Amino acid sequence: MSVLKRRHIRFRKAPPHGPERLEELIRQVNGVLKARVDVDRKEVYVEYDLLKCCQEAIEHWMEKNGFSLDESFLERFKRGWIHYTEENERDALESDAHSCCDVEGIEKKRKDVK
Repeated sequence: MSVLKRRHIRFRKAPPHGPERLEELIRQVNGVLKARVDVDRKEVYVEYDLLKCCQEAIEHWMEKNGFSLDESFLERFKRGWIHYTEENERDALESDAHSCCDVEGIEKKRKDVK
């Protein structure tokens, strides 16, 4: 089973390697399936399996390897929201407990109370 995510991560500055070399390096991150670096748009497109890695791990890798991420308010907010939702999604996938959106489970409990 895999949970594919497709994201665009904006950066201010990229390492001096060419885009092809950067793409090759990013694809070496465990769980990353595809990577495309657009130096002109200052954007990295990644496709990855959420069960193996998350956007936050990719961002850490990028920073460790010479990228400077876009630190505008909007980009920091978007990244934070993605980190939050991915963490929740991973927790839900790893958990056997019913989620709040388990309509059948909620209805069963409601009928049992009556």
